[in-house]
Amino acid sequence: MSRSIHSSDTFVKMPDSTWILSDGTMGMMSQSFALAQSLGLEATDLRAVPTPWLRLFPSHAAIPGWQLTLGRKPDWLKAGIFPELLITCGTRMAGLSVGIRRLTSQRTKTIHIQDPRISPHHFDMLIVTAHDDMAALAGTPGYEHVLVSTGSLNRLTRDAIAEQATSLPTPFSRLHAPIYAVMIGGHNKRYKAGAEAFAGLGRQLAALANKTGASLALIPSRRTPVRHLKNLTIELTGLSYTLWDGQGPNPYPGILGQADAVIVTSDSVNMTSEAALTGKPVIVATLREEEGRIADFHARMKANHHTVLLEEALENPDILSTPFAVLDEMPSLSTQVRQHFGWQEPA
Repeated sequence: MSRSIHSSDTFVKMPDSTWILSDGTMGMMSQSFALAQSLGLEATDLRAVPTPWLRLFPSHAAIPGWQLTLGRKPDWLKAGIFPELLITCGTRMAGLSVGIRRLTSQRTKTIHIQDPRISPHHFDMLIVTAHDDMAALAGTPGYEHVLVSTGSLNRLTRDAIAEQATSLPTPFSRLHAPIYAVMIGGHNKRYKAGAEAFAGLGRQLAALANKTGASLALIPSRRTPVRHLKNLTIELTGLSYTLWDGQGPNPYPGILGQADAVIVTSDSVNMTSEAALTGKPVIVATLREEEGRIADFHARMKANHHTVLLEEALENPDILSTPFAVLDEMPSLSTQVRQHFGWQEPA
């Protein structure tokens, strides 16, 4: 059933159909669903792969007749079936958003997450992070539809973390306090983290555990090279730790609720943003030195006291006793989106 509201003397209908269009990349999908969830919308999860040329030059999708997808054309594209709202994320999906907006003569409203590297005027709304160049345009005349977040969008809530913390797998529930959760990344498009990087991280974790008496809950990600985890855990010999091996229930995000502090590797903006939602000490560890936009993100997180560097915590463990700022941006972002489109706040 359609939902309508009265806003500025005009009834504005909430979208009856919302699509999240992606190529299946988990980080991109997660942010898109986070936005849909915060808006109270049920979204259909669809896959499409843009052509290589469109990935390089997404604005070309605004040209009539331009090919949008690689391989067999999706059924919905062949049939000309489109949603009222389309949410996309990541530079490589920007062209599909531009193309669908053209094909529907802008009847499909589009929200794109992350800097698309093209003009914001190709979208009805653009959400970028503060470390993106596009963020400087937000709020200036003609760019009121550009919103800025500090971190990445995520679906976690503090209530959900607290609820899942009550049902951790046994090895994690038996760790002694204080518990430091260790969220481990690894290979990414900027670099590959090798054996020595993981051994170095292990030595730093061991030093911090010895200084604080903490037990460690190690949670690797899909990008963590399994063969290098041994280099890390060898350095933890004799210490209290548990490593999730990917079998059985995933202790994340419940471990965020049980942990007294969270250590995250710097390669993941998503993990850092989610950890900062807790308001607990968030300690950033580097597998390799970050540069450019990712380095800018971590500098901003540190300046706003959402995080500290692992080297700082090793030098002065008392810093972990000071208050850390909560990073909870979804309520504000969803309110701004609703206001832009004239949609009603949830009751």
